[in-house]
Amino acid sequence: MVKPFSRSKRTPVRLRHKIEKASAAKKRKDRKEAKNNPQWHSRLKKDPGIPNLFPFKDKILEEIEEKKRKKAEDAQRLRDAAKSQKSKSNVDAPEADEDGDEEMEGHDLTDEEMEEDDAADTGNPMAALLASAQARAVEYNKDGTGRDMADDGDDDADGGVYVSSTFSANNKNPDSSRKAFDKIFKQVLEAADVILYVLDARDPEGTRSREVERQVMAADSGSKRLILVLNKIDLVPTEVLNGWIKHLRRYFPTVPLRASTPASNAQTFEHKQYTIKNTSETLLRSLKSYAASKQLKRSISVGVIGYPNVGKSSVINALTSRLNKGIQSFACPVGSEAGVTTALREVKVDSKLKILDSPGIVFPAAVNDESVDSKQKRKAEHEARLILLNALPPAQISDPQPAVAMLLSRMSQSQALYDKLLQHYGVVALGPFNQGDITTDFLVQVARKRGRLGKGGVPNLNAAAMTVITDWRDGRIQGWVEPPVLRVTDDTEMGNGASVEVGPTADQKIIVKEWAEEFKLEGLWDGATDEQA
Repeated sequence: MVKPFSRSKRTPVRLRHKIEKASAAKKRKDRKEAKNNPQWHSRLKKDPGIPNLFPFKDKILEEIEEKKRKKAEDAQRLRDAAKSQKSKSNVDAPEADEDGDEEMEGHDLTDEEMEEDDAADTGNPMAALLASAQARAVEYNKDGTGRDMADDGDDDADGGVYVSSTFSANNKNPDSSRKAFDKIFKQVLEAADVILYVLDARDPEGTRSREVERQVMAADSGSKRLILVLNKIDLVPTEVLNGWIKHLRRYFPTVPLRASTPASNAQTFEHKQYTIKNTSETLLRSLKSYAASKQLKRSISVGVIGYPNVGKSSVINALTSRLNKGIQSFACPVGSEAGVTTALREVKVDSKLKILDSPGIVFPAAVNDESVDSKQKRKAEHEARLILLNALPPAQISDPQPAVAMLLSRMSQSQALYDKLLQHYGVVALGPFNQGDITTDFLVQVARKRGRLGKGGVPNLNAAAMTVITDWRDGRIQGWVEPPVLRVTDDTEMGNGASVEVGPTADQKIIVKEWAEEFKLEGLWDGATDEQA
C-alpha cells in the first residue's frame, strides 16, 4: 500500500522526452556550428599517451616497439615468400600449345596438390586438410627459410633479400656465447670473401676480438679480406676519433662510418669530413672496386660481423641507400636495442656484390686464470660489461646496478665527463650517505629527479638504473675510451732496458698497405694521419 503523502522518484515520461529532445537539439546546433568553424577537428579522440611519471613507461614502450618490429618482419617475410613463389611459377609455367590450349597454361598440378585433390574426391575432409597442410609446409620451406646462403641465384636480379632460419643465443652465458660464435661466425666466414668488422667508436677495443682477426687471416689460405668499420663516430669528438683511426690502421684497413641518425636528445659531435653520405659512399665504392678487380664469374660476398647493437644492419642500410640515391633503405630491420637481427640475411646489391647480415654475437675471450673467487661475481662482471657494450636487450638484464657502478668508475677517470654526467641528471654532489656507496646515492637522486619512485615514494633503484643504461645506449650520456698512444723512446731508454709498447710487425704493415690498395683506401682522410706505410 502506497502511503498518501509519499512521492514517487520515477522520472515522468513527459520530462524524459523533453530531456531527449533538448539533447538532440543541442547536438544539431553543435554540428551546425562545427560546419561553419574553419578549424578542422578530428572525430577521433586523441590518445593522451603514457604519463612520464608512470614507473613502467619505458617497458610498455619497448613492448609496443617490439610488436611493431615483429609485425613488420613477418610482413616482409610473407612478401618475400610471395615474390619468390610468383617468380618460380613464371619460370615453371609451360608454354602454350600450338593448338590453342592457352587456358591450361600455368595450371600444372604438383604431387602435393594431386594428393590433396584425391583426398577431396574421396570425401575425407581430415585427409584433405592434412594434405593441404603438408603441401603448404613444403612450399614454405622451399621459398621462405630453406634457401641456401651460398647460392648466387640469378645475376640479373637486384636488391633481393633472403632470410635464413632464426637464431637465438644467451649472451650472458659464456658457454652459450662460444657455441653461438662457432656456429654463426663459421657460416659467415665460409660464405664471405670480405669481412666487415663493425666496431663501436666509443669503445673499439671492447668490441674487438683478436681471435676473430686471427681466424679471418688464417681462413682459406689467407684469401679473405678484413676491413674494420668504426661506427657511431658522431658520439666521440674529432681528436678521439682520429686517434682511434690512426691506431687501428696499424693493424687493418679502417673506415670511419656514420651509418644512421642518432637518437633523440643524443649529444653528438659534427665531423665535417665524416658525414653519412661521404663515409657510406666511400665504403660502397671500395667494395665495388674490389669486386671489379677480382673479375670473378660470381658475385663477391661481404659478411658483416660484430657485437650486438653495434650497428651492423645500419651499415647495410647505409650502403643500400647510396644505390637508391640517398633514399632511406629498410633492407634490414634495425632498432635501438640488441637482438633485432635474429637470422642470417642476404642482401643482393647487384650482380657483382651481395652482403650478409649476421646476428650479433659476443666474441668469447680466452680465460687464462681459472682461479676466480666466485663464479657469481664473474658472471655479474661479464653481464655489466655486456650492458655497457649494449650487447644485451633489456629483457635479458637481470641486475643493471653493477653496470651503473662500472659506468661511474669509468667516468671518474675523466673529470670533464664525470661532471657532464652529474649535470645531465641534475645531481649536485655524490657521497656514501647512510652507510651506502656512491652508486646507491647516484641512483637515489636519479630516481627522484626522473620520477622512478615506488609505493610510498620509495626510490626504485632498478628503474633508475635502467634509465641510466637507456640514456647511455642512445648517446644521451657522453663517454668514450681514449685511444692508446705509441710512446717514442730514445737511445738512453733502450739502453736501460725500458719497456716499450710494440706495434705491428713489418709483415702486418705490408698486408695493411696491400689491402688498402685493393680497396682503394690509400690516402683517404689524410687528416686522420694514415700511418700504415
